[in-house]
Amino acid sequence: MRKLTKWVLIILGCILSVIGFIVISFIVEMTPDKDKEEKVKAKAEEYIESEFSGQMEIFDTLYDNMGNFNGFEYAAKVENKDTDVQFLVYEQESSGAMADDYAVSFYEKTLHDLIIDDIEKMFDHPEMVTVDYEQTKIARKYIGETDIPDIRELNVSPSLVIWMDRGRESADEEKTKELIEILKKEKKIPHVGLKVDYINMGGENIVKNY
Repeated sequence: MRKLTKWVLIILGCILSVIGFIVISFIVEMTPDKDKEEKVKAKAEEYIESEFSGQMEIFDTLYDNMGNFNGFEYAAKVENKDTDVQFLVYEQESSGAMADDYAVSFYEKTLHDLIIDDIEKMFDHPEMVTVDYEQTKIARKYIGETDIPDIRELNVSPSLVIWMDRGRESADEEKTKELIEILKKEKKIPHVGLKVDYINMGGENIVKNY
């Protein structure tokens, strides 16, 4: 009996040690490196001074510990004080060159601001509305530039997703068609991929492209 108890305690100790090691490793991995944060801020400061005018200001850093972004691990968060656009400046892992996503962030904010009131009138209390230009060729253009084309002049198709925490309703299809007409005729946006996503609440998602 004593031997059995001893082995049970040893096994439990080993299990707890492994769990503790995993937890500590996870915490370490999730914690940003202060030196790397300061390094990316310093490089970003030089970058915005050489590429932009004085309206840009670094306000924080981003540590991509979950691998959500391609091409970098650390980035400086920067805000354009004239437009309130927040964007990232980072060192590209592939080339070592500094880059930014100002154009993408600018167009995403612009389209969101243009259409959000109409969306909230048609779809009562959407859970979230997201705009994505990152998957278009805009992501590879206008690096280090603020003098960029008007959003209505872009020949790209961003995604616009309305996330709903309810099931699909019979009027949603018609609401989506009306929203497409607003985007085309009132807002003059050349192309959009529009999706109403019900977040697994029931009913087929609505997808419209033009």
